[in-house]
Amino acid sequence: MKCLICERRKGKRHCPAKNGYICPTCCGDKRGVEINCPLDCTYYVEGQRYQQEKVSRQRLRKEGAGSFIRRAEMYNKNPEIFNDIEIAFVNVFRTNNRIRNADLAEGLGLVLKTLDTEKRGLVYNHRSENSIANEISARVLRIIRDYKDNIELRKSKISLDYGREVVQEFLHEVEFFVENEVNSRSYFIHILRYHPQRAETSHPAGNIILTS
Repeated sequence: MKCLICERRKGKRHCPAKNGYICPTCCGDKRGVEINCPLDCTYYVEGQRYQQEKVSRQRLRKEGAGSFIRRAEMYNKNPEIFNDIEIAFVNVFRTNNRIRNADLAEGLGLVLKTLDTEKRGLVYNHRSENSIANEISARVLRIIRDYKDNIELRKSKISLDYGREVVQEFLHEVEFFVENEVNSRSYFIHILRYHPQRAETSHPAGNIILTS
């Protein structure tokens, strides 16, 4: 039986999303990225565990345990905003899968410049000649400002300083992928596998990647 995806190799793994058999190569390369895997799929669960452990080991060797502690403390204060920003990244990537880690880093840099300007009392959205970076910046700023200014959020409401720290933490993570991964889209593929179903930004918390 041929793999339902590549139609070249033998289908050895039953894929509940495709309702048939696919080859291990397509399963490994496309699960959670091009295949909307159900979260209870054995191959999906094992693949996620392996990927998270791999990235965690790499970052632990390079940065030590401090980055894990820092991100965990920030995440525990407001898991919803971490989830919403990740989903924003996923939706941008699904709209344009040619986007690169470097584009995301540039967009987050624009967010930091804008928040720093706002902290000085000026409202000005910094932009660049990179339209993708501008789109990322606009989406993240929208989330930050919603959490900062929406009085209905109550406990989820954030300060400008906390919003900036969150963005800086994401930028730090993306820069790790830029510096250590050959694949220029590796960060997007990494987080996409934690949000396999297409979803719009929403305030209820979801899965978060604690790989810092």
